[in-house]
Amino acid sequence: MTGHGNTPNHEDLVTALEDAREHVKRIPDDGWAAQAAGLDWTCRETVAHILDDLGSYAMLLSGAHRHEGYTPLMEFTPVPGRTEGTFWPEEEGGTPAILDCLGDVGGLLVAVIATAPADRIGWHPFGDPDRTALAAMGITELVLHTHDILTAHDMDYRGPEGPVSKSLDRIFPHATTTRTQDSWHDLLTATGRTAETRGIPWRWNSSA
Repeated sequence: MTGHGNTPNHEDLVTALEDAREHVKRIPDDGWAAQAAGLDWTCRETVAHILDDLGSYAMLLSGAHRHEGYTPLMEFTPVPGRTEGTFWPEEEGGTPAILDCLGDVGGLLVAVIATAPADRIGWHPFGDPDRTALAAMGITELVLHTHDILTAHDMDYRGPEGPVSKSLDRIFPHATTTRTQDSWHDLLTATGRTAETRGIPWRWNSSA
């Protein structure tokens, strides 16, 4: 495996999860049908996407037998014609249900990252990841889409500095040439979420 510098671990993911839950709990129960900022999804569909990412990433390293592709689980949508996924929070549960889902599904990825052998490798189209890359991937998806959800409700949000900075170092090596003293701004820049980069294609490098 290639050596990497300052890499995130399960504790960084816990920090990002707790921070996201603390911010998301401000959204009212009836606020999840709003359109997420910059996306074609509602806020509910966006949080379902977060859950799909966290859950599918956990399953990439949880099994002893490596295979190409994500775990072959069926996807569905509660609303015909809308985005499909595997993990859907109960609508009648409102914001508390979403907080529970984030904590519980996110906890699966935390546990896998904390216990998977260091040499175990998963699968991803942007590079087959080890546990440090999966931590960075989970943190990145979590904080970016939390930003998309909260921005839709005119609520300020910045991903926590430590996990964001480590994730940038781990899976956005090409961003090192444009790094500033503001890792959150750098992550938004690297993922097409600033005025200057909006609409520009981007991808990470999650190779082990």
